[in-house]
Amino acid sequence: MVPHPRIGPLALDRLGPSDLPDLFAWLDRDPVLNVYLMALVLRDALAAARDEYWAVRREGAIAALLHIGTQSGAVLPLGEDDAALRLLADHARQRLSFLPRRFQVIGPRVPVLTMLQHIARSGLRPRLERQQVYMTLDPAALPPFDRLPKLVPAQPSDQALVFESGALLRLEELEEDPRVVDPAGYRRRVEEECRDGHTWLWRDDDGLCFRASVSALTGDAAQLSGVYTPPGRRNQGLARRGLSELCARLAERSRAVCLFVNDFNAPALAVYHRLGFTDRAAWQSAFFDTSR
Repeated sequence: MVPHPRIGPLALDRLGPSDLPDLFAWLDRDPVLNVYLMALVLRDALAAARDEYWAVRREGAIAALLHIGTQSGAVLPLGEDDAALRLLADHARQRLSFLPRRFQVIGPRVPVLTMLQHIARSGLRPRLERQQVYMTLDPAALPPFDRLPKLVPAQPSDQALVFESGALLRLEELEEDPRVVDPAGYRRRVEEECRDGHTWLWRDDDGLCFRASVSALTGDAAQLSGVYTPPGRRNQGLARRGLSELCARLAERSRAVCLFVNDFNAPALAVYHRLGFTDRAAWQSAFFDTSR
């Protein structure tokens, strides 16, 4: 009889560079859904002091994974093994003191909910929770569109525009103004966006038409975030055209494009579906501010 894959002793292990082959193989089971973690691992090779990677192994094989960004505040759980996730969640609760006062738990819904249940034992509740849909696009499915050469990566000279539009985006999406709650950190992130070309802008004579960022990029997938059209310019097809152009550009480097969106954001969901995005997984995000 073949043993059930979720039967066997569990062991918690902090991963290091020697674990890279195992981790890459595990993440590569779904390189689109796991693109953000894959990009982090490719960037730092499990050697960045500011990031922790913890795995629960069952009989030597990875059963669940947890990324803890002690500087970024990102808590990213992954896996489908309930017992392994509970062990990781309890460990995450014990590591809360190493996180910044503002942190976030993001990932597939089941692992995130397991994390939140254990974090609640410490008396912490999220400032904000969002149920989301993780969506993916095969660029070959994009409908025809007029190409948009005016969509360009942000440059250092664009910092003022990226700063203001990004703050309005975050205020709308996450109900907080980064210019108020974390002005220094927010300004630093904007500088990095404009330096590294991760944010794309489309402007015309009337100002900003559309912006979006690429939060992770591998040969398998490009993950979008921060998709935004100014309120006064919505319902004019600008987001559809800007996204079409950006997805076509990203298809030159990646085999798929992905993103996650709030499940109540009907206008955005309609745009993504018209572009050919399909629903891939239930997603969840929870944002904490322990200073409140």
